[in-house]
Formats: sequence, C-alpha cells, structure tokens
Amino acid sequence: MRAMDELIHGVVTCSQIPSVRLRQEIQRELRTHMEDFVAAAREAGHRDHEIEILLRSHFGDPRQIAEDFAWVYRCDRRELLIFSYAVSTLVIASSLLLAILAIQTGLAASFGTPVLQMVASRHTVIEALDILACVAVYLAATSLESLFENYWFLKAALLLTGLIVVLIVGCTLAGLHITFLVYGLIAGLFLRAVRLFVHSKIARAGIVLFCFAFAGLAFALLRSPISVVGTMAACASWLALGAGYVVMTAVAPRVDASLRNALQRI
Repeated sequence: MRAMDELIHGVVTCSQIPSVRLRQEIQRELRTHMEDFVAAAREAGHRDHEIEILLRSHFGDPRQIAEDFAWVYRCDRRELLIFSYAVSTLVIASSLLLAILAIQTGLAASFGTPVLQMVASRHTVIEALDILACVAVYLAATSLESLFENYWFLKAALLLTGLIVVLIVGCTLAGLHITFLVYGLIAGLFLRAVRLFVHSKIARAGIVLFCFAFAGLAFALLRSPISVVGTMAACASWLALGAGYVVMTAVAPRVDASLRNALQRI
C-alpha cells in the first residue's frame, strides 16, 4: 500500500537513527503495526482509499514520529559521532605521519643526516603529536561548522579556541605541558580557512606550501649556529609536512564519511 510505504519511508529517513540495524528493526515494527491496522480496517469493510486516509490519520505526521525516534536515540547518535571522530583522527593522522616520515627520511639521507637518528629522535615524537593535534582540530572544525547557520567557520574557530585554551590552562596548572595543541589549533584552523576561502586547488597548495616552507626557514634561522645545509633540510622537511597537509585536507572528509558509514552498518 502506497500510504504505508510513504509513512514508513518518511519516519525512517528523518529519524536520524545512527545504525542501519536499528533502522531496519524499526522499519519492520512499523510495517507490522500498519499491516495489522490495515487488516483490521479491511475486516471492518473499509476500502483501500478509505484505509489510506485512516492510516495517515491514525499514525499522524511522520516527521513528528521521526522526531520522537531522534530524541530516543540521541545518545546513540552522539556516541557514534564521537567514536567516528576519534577513529577518523587516528587513521588520518597515522597515515599522514607515516607518509611524511617516509618523505623526510629520504630528504635526511640526501642531506647526510643519519636516518635512524632522525626517526628515533624527540623531533619525531613532537611531530607526531603536532600532526595528531592538527588533524583533530581540522576534523573538529568541519564537524562544528554544521551547528551554525551563519559565520559558521568563525564560530567554530572561536569555540575550538576557547576549548583548547581552557584545556591548556588546566594542564599547565596540573604541571603538564601540551604546547603541541597550540600548533594543532593554528595549523588546523589555517588549513581549514585555506580550504574554505581559496577556491583554486593550485592556489590552495601554493599558499600552504609557501607558508610551511617559510615556517621551516624561520625556525632554522632561530637556531645557533646557522647552517646552510641545516636550513635547507629544515625548509625541505617543513615543505614535505605542508604537502602532506594539502593531501589531508582533500581526503579527510571522504575518509571521515566512509568510516562513519561503515560504523553505521554495524
């Protein structure tokens, strides 16, 4: 019956239930109730067009039913979003770190730096934390933007900044130093802004690569003594980091969406 199918489709589509399994169970339950109602109406002598009117009248607005289901499963939806965000952040950050380390290892070998010394250094740990924080901020910004109707990037950026400042202050008072969050905040919001407001792919890549190469040069010049080889190596390393971030901004939404869809099928 067309009215039954439309009601079930309207409820399930708008219910925002995070799991395919749960949606299928609710769809079966709704169909069972409606089929019982239709069977009872036919026994009472009603015709099909009358049953459709009675069906719509009895079960009401599908949007209201969907809102009720959305409220019931709000915690499940929130848990799925948090878990999906955490998994996406770890997967993207890990993949990005491995790719950047592979590039930097080749650059280190070409500049005469021992590979094991570079990979097993404190710099690698710091770089891993920086990348993790940057990816986390970037994905968080893309998620928070959907909460706002206007000035969404600005509002998401301010909200993230406030949260991270509170976290840094709290950790500092507890004797923990998590300065990598500052880098993650700046880099993540910078990459998100470039992605949103620069429409040309070539221009986006050029801006990111130039800024990261310049940052590498600035940090190299702050070191003492200044070495030409060391400065070139630092610029090349930061350039590789910027190239990795360019790729990340392109694939991150797809990876996040794919993981979320996969989790919803569980």
